[in-house]
Amino acid sequence: MDKIRALRYFLKVAETASFTKAAKTFSVPASSVSRRIRDLESELRVELFHRSTRIVKLSALGQVYYEQVKDIVSALDYADELVSQRSKVPSGVLRITAMPGYGTARLLPALEKLHVQYPEIILDVELTDQVTDIARDQVDIAIRASSNLPDRAVAKKLSDNEFVLIASPEYLEQNGVPLKADDLLAHKTLLYRGPNGILHWQAKTKDVWRELKTSPVYISNDGSALVQAALTGQGIALLPKWGVIDNLNDKSLIELNMEEDHVSVARVSESGIYLLYLKPRYNVLKIKAAVDFLVTELSQGI
Repeated sequence: MDKIRALRYFLKVAETASFTKAAKTFSVPASSVSRRIRDLESELRVELFHRSTRIVKLSALGQVYYEQVKDIVSALDYADELVSQRSKVPSGVLRITAMPGYGTARLLPALEKLHVQYPEIILDVELTDQVTDIARDQVDIAIRASSNLPDRAVAKKLSDNEFVLIASPEYLEQNGVPLKADDLLAHKTLLYRGPNGILHWQAKTKDVWRELKTSPVYISNDGSALVQAALTGQGIALLPKWGVIDNLNDKSLIELNMEEDHVSVARVSESGIYLLYLKPRYNVLKIKAAVDFLVTELSQGI
C-alpha cells in the first residue's frame, strides 16, 4: 500500500466528508479513494469513518488519527516543496483565497502585476466568504477581514476595514446632506446582503447602539453593484473604504461624516484586512515573493 497516498486521501475525505469530493480533488475514481482508505483501516485494525448512504463521518479513533497525521503530511509537503526548488526564480502553483469584494476590488488587480513580475508562478485563486483554515485546506495565502486573528498563522495587516457612508454629489445636491444618524432615515439607502442576511445599519451615539430602520431602494450581495448604484445617484451606501477609495479620490463619491454618531454594519469595533500565511512556508520562494509583493502593493493608497 502507498501509505502517503492513503493518508492524503484520508485527510481529504475527513475534511470534505465525502469520498466523491475527495476523489475529484485528486482526479481519481471514488472507488480508488475508498479502496485506499479500506487498506489503511485494515493495516490499523480500526474503523476510521462511520459510513452510511447519507453521511461520511470520522469515528472517534478516526478523529484522533486525523489530528495526529494532518500536520505530518503538511510538513512532508512543505519539505518536498522546499528541497525541490532548483532555481532562484519563484515558480509553481500558488493557492490564494480572499473575500469576494476585496478580491475583485483590490486583490485581482494586484495579482495582474504579480504575474508580470513573476510569470512562472501559477495563480490558483478562490474568492469566497467561507473562512479558510490555511493549514487544513492547503492554502498558501489567505486574505480576510477579521478582529480575531488565528494563532497558527502570521498576519500582516494590509489596512483598516473601515466602513464609510458614501453618496454621489448629484444625489446629495438633490436630497440634501445628512449630518447625523437620524437624518439617514429620510434618505434612500443601498444595503448589503451578507451570508446571514441583510446588514442593517447600526448607529452608536454616546456608547449606545441602535438599529437604523432606513428605506432601502436596492439590496445586493455584490459590493461593486452597490458602488455602481451609488455612482448613479440611487442612494446612500455604507461600504468598506478600500472598495471606494478611488471614487473618493476622484470625488465621484463623497464621504459623509456624522456629527456625533458612528454608523457601522455591526456593533463591534472595526476589524482589519490581513494577509495570512504559515510561518515555515515563507521559506518557499513563490510564497515569500508573493507575500512581500502583496503586502507592499495592497498596503498602498488606503
